[in-house]
Amino acid sequence: MPYFITKSNFIRITQEVKLQEEKVNEEIYKKKIYFFNKIDESKILSVKQFLINAEGGVFNFVATGFIHDSYSFINEGAHHAKYHLDRNCKGLTSTYKDFEIPIEIKYKQGEQEIDVERVTEFRKWFNLPEIQDLFLNDLKKFIIRLQVNFNLINPPTSIELKSKGVQGISTLTEKELETEIDKLINSASAYYNASPMNREILVEHGFSKKTYWVTSKRYRSMPIEKNDTSYSDQEIRTILLEFYNLIKKPIINLLIDYWIIKLNPRLDFNKNILDQLDFKSCNLCANTQNFEDLKLDIDDSDES
Repeated sequence: MPYFITKSNFIRITQEVKLQEEKVNEEIYKKKIYFFNKIDESKILSVKQFLINAEGGVFNFVATGFIHDSYSFINEGAHHAKYHLDRNCKGLTSTYKDFEIPIEIKYKQGEQEIDVERVTEFRKWFNLPEIQDLFLNDLKKFIIRLQVNFNLINPPTSIELKSKGVQGISTLTEKELETEIDKLINSASAYYNASPMNREILVEHGFSKKTYWVTSKRYRSMPIEKNDTSYSDQEIRTILLEFYNLIKKPIINLLIDYWIIKLNPRLDFNKNILDQLDFKSCNLCANTQNFEDLKLDIDDSDES
């Protein structure tokens, strides 16, 4: 009987497997991808190691399906990741709505450690009925209260993530995936040379490896360090975001599928892996039958 988890949960779990020291310098592809940084490479290597270990039944988890609070959103909280019995379960197709914790609240100025006490205080304040009413109906008064209580003038940013339902891994063959990956790698050169601005930022100043300035919530809120280009931080971020969305992100996604197909195309595990990962069955679609073998399908939604 097949069971389903979201692709985001699958990727998250692979990133929480301890990357063995001897694996750090392994290849992520048949050729060097020069615009990948260590974070990009580690993401692929963790997926690769997970799949190899799964095939041999060996696991070394440093985290589980219990998702700890990241203190990034108002209503986030710690919770268990879910697995689903029903491909059409509402839990796989729901829309998730929340508000980002302002970076000034999450971290003390000049520090990297999360200010848990201040985040907790902000969450309680934001969820007060009176504050919610102001936020929804009188933003001007809300901002006044925000400034008085927390010395901020910008309200929390709302987010809405719609799950995409179950999407399996790529149906392309290993060779077809290689062709697509190679096309994207080659297209990087064309993107570099599309304008003098692109070339200066991405090649001459090496920002093709520094896409974390737009992908990391923390870094995208900070001034760009060592910006000795002739362009502003905002102009650099515009180029980085386009480069990431057009080239780097698609390559990362294809490489994940590439290693799944190359190393463990069926993603077959017995139920023991869910027990180790501390996943919980979805209340919307679970039943009480005894589970024996698990065939793990993955999808691209953000449900957790």
